[in-house]
Order: sequence, then C-alpha cells, then structure tokens
Amino acid sequence: MKKIEFILKAKEEGKRFLADARWSKEGKLPLVLFIHGFKGFKDWGAFDMIADQFADAGYCCIKMNFHSNGTTLDMPFEVVDKEAFAQNNFSKELDDIGMMIDWLHSEECPLNHIDLDKINIIGHSRGGGVVLLKAAEDSRIKKVATLASIPRVDSFNEETMKEWKENGVTYVLNGRTQEQLPLYYQVAEDYYANEGRLDIALNIKKLNIPVMCIHGDEDETVPLQSLHYLKQLQPNIKDIVIKGGSHTFNTKHPWEEQQLSPEMQEAINHVLDHFGE
Repeated sequence: MKKIEFILKAKEEGKRFLADARWSKEGKLPLVLFIHGFKGFKDWGAFDMIADQFADAGYCCIKMNFHSNGTTLDMPFEVVDKEAFAQNNFSKELDDIGMMIDWLHSEECPLNHIDLDKINIIGHSRGGGVVLLKAAEDSRIKKVATLASIPRVDSFNEETMKEWKENGVTYVLNGRTQEQLPLYYQVAEDYYANEGRLDIALNIKKLNIPVMCIHGDEDETVPLQSLHYLKQLQPNIKDIVIKGGSHTFNTKHPWEEQQLSPEMQEAINHVLDHFGE
C-alpha cells in the first residue's frame, strides 16, 4: 500500500486543507474521492479502513478535509477550530471539492497514475448531500455513492431560524465530545444566496450518471425516510437499505476493531459493485 498526505489551497484566500491518497495497484487507476460528514473529518472512525479497501480493489482513494470543518493542519483528528467551524457552509465545501478536482487535472499534481476519466465520489451524511450537489454541477464526476445522506441542506425549523437570525449564532452538540459547536447565521445566508446551487431536490433531478444511495434502517440521525424521499426525486437512483444499520453503520470514533462492522462492510461491498460496473 502506497500512501501520501498533501495540502491544497482552498478557493477562500489564505485557507488550506489536508488530504491523503492511497493505492496498491500499478497502472492508471480510477479514483474514489471520499467526503466526510458534519462534525466529521477525513480520518474519522473506520474511514481509513474503508479507504484501504478501495485501494485494495484497484482504486486510488483520496480522503479530504474541508478547510472550514473545524480541524487544522496540525490537529486533523479533532474539531478544534470553532471559529472556522462556525464560518463553514455548503458553498465552501463544494468549492473545496472543485479545487481538489482542478488540482488533480493540473500539472502540479504528482498523482499521474489516476485515470481522470473515471472519477467516483462518495460521501457520508452531510457529505452525501454535498456529493450529490457537486456531481450535478461538475461533469468530471462519473459515478456517485452516498452513505446515510441528508435529503436537504435547509433542515432547521422556523423557530430555530428566527432565533438564529436574531442572535447571529446557534449551537450544535458534538455528541462524541459533548461540546457545543457554534454555527453563524451566514450558513443560512449562503443558502438563500445560492439556493439554485444548494437545493438537493432540484439538483438531484439533473443527475444522469449512476447514483447509489445507501441507508441504515436504524439510522438515529437521518431517518430512513430520507432515502425514500431521494428515490422519489430521482427514480434512477439505486437505493439500498442496510438492515440494522445506524447512521454510521455501526462504527464509531475511534474505531479500534480489526474489521469493519458487518453493516458498514455490507454498505462498502455495494459501493464497490456500483463503482466497478
């Protein structure tokens, strides 16, 4: 297994983000770009183990942090920069993915073993919604898979939105660390200013590439009905339900087991089949 870590410039001036690539085969390899979810990061839980499976299956797998996900270049394993977290939004995440794909196509990129005609992307939770949006606006992406995807980005209720606007900030609990993480109202302003770009219901209908959406039937964070909703919006989606699967498909952070949970392994097997078709 070959692994490298690298730092890329974000579209936002002066900002950078961390990524890593791994592969185990020779020759031109298709790409799997792995996108983490809300309050997550590229090295969360079993993500390294998942990336290894993609590499062993003949892909180059790249995992990336977002420049405002709350991690830093020095502390990539925890959400430590609360100000950056508060300033994050969906447009910034879409732009980071775009910068990654632009870099892969540039002369600066040393990863010349990647087949740029075979770019696959997978996202978990909020990352699932982000990859659906990105695939709708970037024709360089050829296949998409989601794990426990959100069905929409404007999910706050009316009362919360009113208080959020009045106070300029709301807080979300990081269940693992029990910290209250701030979110500035700019998240909502970004959505209203870029609704055409950020409306999953609108953009998923534009997708004419292979899409697979996978959900656990015991998801405690994003209900299984979200999968059914996405399927209604885009009937061509391959929808897969994992029996007994939680929001993280029965994995956690840190993941200290030698194997994936059976539920996560089942999900990844489906993704491997989907990308390999």
